[in-house]
Amino acid sequence: MVNSKSYFSLNGQPVVDHLPLSLLSDRGLAYGHGLFETILLHQSELPLIDRHLSRLVCGANILNIPVKSTLIEQYLNLFLEQLESEAITDGVVKVVFTAGVGGRGYEPPSKIEPTIICSYSALPRDIAIYRKEAIAVRYCQHRLPTHCALAGIKHLNRLDQVLARNEWSSEKFQEGLMFNASDHLVEAISANVFMKNIAGDWITPCLKHSGVSGVMRSLLMEEIFPACDIPISVAQITKDQLAKCQQLVVCNSVKGLMPVHSIYNHREQLVKSLLIEPQTLMLSETLTALFPPYR
Repeated sequence: MVNSKSYFSLNGQPVVDHLPLSLLSDRGLAYGHGLFETILLHQSELPLIDRHLSRLVCGANILNIPVKSTLIEQYLNLFLEQLESEAITDGVVKVVFTAGVGGRGYEPPSKIEPTIICSYSALPRDIAIYRKEAIAVRYCQHRLPTHCALAGIKHLNRLDQVLARNEWSSEKFQEGLMFNASDHLVEAISANVFMKNIAGDWITPCLKHSGVSGVMRSLLMEEIFPACDIPISVAQITKDQLAKCQQLVVCNSVKGLMPVHSIYNHREQLVKSLLIEPQTLMLSETLTALFPPYR
């Protein structure tokens, strides 16, 4: 069952009316000192939870926040029980993991007590369109900065994505492509990117200097591409390559794999029209066969 109402829990306890005032001093709110995971909920299960927890633990270590994945799992299970009591079985679960209450100033407390917030929201209304039909994307003018220390992790500071998404309001585009200062493609605003170039090779951008190493990206690279016997490599992608590409797909852990039928620049001029080829269909079909929640 899908429910449009929102639900929350704080450190394993349901939040009924409002969040406690102590969160106003939380380092996640004050400084973005924390991480988050957006997780698909399907038939009361979290299909890729192991990958989500692994990324969260990696990010927590980088941000120097003590983390016990078993505790997060415990709180998640309690939250799923809360949802099941409301007959909610499908949707999106978000986990926000912060460095907790820390007072004023950038220096963290000597003993960090993390805050773990779980929340629920319904699936996007157009989820079926994203999964079954190709989408249109456009270039974003805002550039992703180079930040090697934070590259790959899903930290709370998403201002670059906010600025990029503010560039258009038309429903014509379902995603925006984000580039670095050298005009190399890094990712989409809320997804990772795979491209089949003019030579017929599948590549995905390097994320060592910026971008988020997505859970679906790793699943595709480690399981889906090999299952299809399609080589995949990491390489730089330029705008010239995009204009000549054979295929482009974007992906994330909620919407799955989304083929692209049209690429536009930031002036909303058409750069490239694409027809969905057999290899893209094979990747999509293999994903849904091995992981039915993405059908």
